[in-house]
Amino acid sequence: MTSHDDHRPDGEQHDEERYEGEQHGELPHGQNRRPGQDEEVRWEGLSTLSVWAGTVVVALFMVPAAIVGTVVLFVVDVSNLWALLPLPATLAFIALMTYLDLLRLRATRYRVTPERMEMRSGIIAKAYRSIPRERVRSVDVAAPIYVRIFGLCSVTVGTGESAGAGGTDQLQLLYVTAGQGERLRRELLRRAAPATGSPDGGEGTGEEEAEDEGTELVRLNPRWFAYAPATTATLGVGLGVIAALIGLNAQTGGHGWQWISEQADLPSAQEMSSFVMGRLLVVLPVTLLGLLLSGVVVLVATAVETWWDYRLLREQDGTVRLRRGLLTSVSLSVEGRRLNGVVLHEPFVLRSVGGASIRAVATGLSAGDAQKTEAKSRLSPAMPVRRARELGAALMRESDSALDVPLARHPKAALRRRFTRAALGSVAVLALAGVLAWAQQLATESWWNVLQETEAEFMPVPLISPSAEAAPGWGWIAAALLGVVAAFWYAVGSYRGLAHGLHPGYLVVRKGMAVRDTVTLERSSVIGWRVTRSPFQRRLGLADVSATTASGEGLYTAQDVGLGQGLAWADEAVPDLLAPFLVRDQDSSGPERPSALP
Repeated sequence: MTSHDDHRPDGEQHDEERYEGEQHGELPHGQNRRPGQDEEVRWEGLSTLSVWAGTVVVALFMVPAAIVGTVVLFVVDVSNLWALLPLPATLAFIALMTYLDLLRLRATRYRVTPERMEMRSGIIAKAYRSIPRERVRSVDVAAPIYVRIFGLCSVTVGTGESAGAGGTDQLQLLYVTAGQGERLRRELLRRAAPATGSPDGGEGTGEEEAEDEGTELVRLNPRWFAYAPATTATLGVGLGVIAALIGLNAQTGGHGWQWISEQADLPSAQEMSSFVMGRLLVVLPVTLLGLLLSGVVVLVATAVETWWDYRLLREQDGTVRLRRGLLTSVSLSVEGRRLNGVVLHEPFVLRSVGGASIRAVATGLSAGDAQKTEAKSRLSPAMPVRRARELGAALMRESDSALDVPLARHPKAALRRRFTRAALGSVAVLALAGVLAWAQQLATESWWNVLQETEAEFMPVPLISPSAEAAPGWGWIAAALLGVVAAFWYAVGSYRGLAHGLHPGYLVVRKGMAVRDTVTLERSSVIGWRVTRSPFQRRLGLADVSATTASGEGLYTAQDVGLGQGLAWADEAVPDLLAPFLVRDQDSSGPERPSALP
């Protein structure tokens, strides 16, 4: 983002004189106003409804709490006049926040000229910010339910570039009308002069909207929600519920379960513990089933809220537009020429049931941290893998999909490397199992009673200590052996996931076991190559060959590929880019091929 407050430590502050100059039509220091249309484009403000939307939301949360607090204080001490304080104090706080919002509304102005988007803001520290329109990469229009009922939305304009440590170069308007948001989205991604809209920023005619709809690439199929629980988090959600109940019981000093059992005529904690231990083979599967069901309910509900009314469109100018959301309506637009590939995302559990999702490899989707960036790059919910591949091909606009090209396997040395890691991990697991078996024997002989008393304070039904006491010492070794089998199974799966290939327009990289990603990246978007070799890789003749690009994660790597194989792949993918750094071998039976770096 272009900041016009140069030579300032914070990068955004202006003194009062400079801001007054802006109000009289002068640009900040160091900027020359371009004659012509810039002077004719007027400054616009945020919607006045945004202030009242914020006031209503704050009041809905704070006023009931203040009323309850007043009633409780009055019941405790009728003669205490301080009991009447929470409600007026809350109303005063709401009035102050409303006044500050009104000041913010008055201070915030924006406009879109033929060449840039500009924004003025700040109550005390005045700021002027602008983005050249050719640097706009994405426009995110979001409407949470508490502002959607007022007909409002937020607009986030991103360039995908860094703006300081942990930040991104973006401009955000909180909040404008839905009509203004849609108009801004069209204007900023159209790369043309601002469309002449109504003064109040109203929406265009129905014909204009129909024209902008474009081609629908995919629409939500409700049956896809069945894939939502296909994740390793399903059991974790149920365990989180149990952990919350245990924590609540601990906060009551262990009396919570006692009170519930007395009121509902339930067995005591000791009786429940004896019952569970006596029928462990029945209780354990039922408990796991309960955890799974609770996780399924939560994850399906989350998927419904996130992906409800999902549509993915390609507009006439090539812009890819995603629309989704139940409580929070989201509209994300990515300029078509900035979409440089896709990722077929297949986590292990989802892959096991034949599902996958599509993510974007594009510039302009950076959101400040990896989690938010990953969320913005998701272009589809979990769906059948065949449908995901079709969507990926449609996004790449290729008659033959890059996701279907034959992929080359990596050398067996890569498998041996993973077996070595699995063997080292197995030794560590077996050693840990021996230590735990010894610790269990020591605990049962020395301080087992203390452990049981401590557990009884935190858990309504003590299960850990009786289970551990009843478990044989060799159980730790059996669990360790299962871990060894899992480690070598994971090593084989990880090796099978390694592959790379070439398409006439894309290079393809696949890797991963727990999460398998197949990345397609436009060959024209590759700006460099990085070849790295650890001492262990050099001994095995392997290397990591990485394509660098301005899109997506910025670095896409073919891991543990044969050195000659990887260099040949890189040289063929982008001819002449790596050529000055290669040593070529002339084979009498074929053409020259790169074999090593000088």
